Amino acid sequence: MRTTQIECIVFRKNKGLFEFLLLKRIPEKGGFWQPPCGGLEKSDISKLEAAYRELLEEANLKKENIIRVIEDVDIFEINKHYLTGEPIPTITEYVFGFEVNPDFAVSIHNNIYLEHETFEWVPFDKALSLLKWENNKVALQKLNQLLNKEKLS
Repeated sequence: MRTTQIECIVFRKNKGLFEFLLLKRIPEKGGFWQPPCGGLEKSDISKLEAAYRELLEEANLKKENIIRVIEDVDIFEINKHYLTGEPIPTITEYVFGFEVNPDFAVSIHNNIYLEHETFEWVPFDKALSLLKWENNKVALQKLNQLLNKEKLS
């Protein structure tokens, strides 16, 4: 059973404002919006390497497309199944932020797991309203606060 997951909040600056990448899961997998995420696999050397793998699988985002990585955005625990709500062994989710160039072209169609039906780049407020899970919202808020502090510096 998986005990560690990775959440990758991808963002870009567009006309001076930050936009965030959200993926919409197919109906069979809940039909909700979320950032790219997935589990740590035995072949992953580190949590960051797992994040790079997930980004490549889910958005066709390669390391060379990333401007910077913000580690330790958030850490939270999940103890209910995302579809059934039934109790599960605790999973710890680690959240990273990834900035990409504004012209990065997302592709969700290379994912062999066929998890997502569409994607959108959205401003913070819309991202917050689209996200289903409170943990995802809190992580996005934490990243947004970090980015806004940078703008003031």
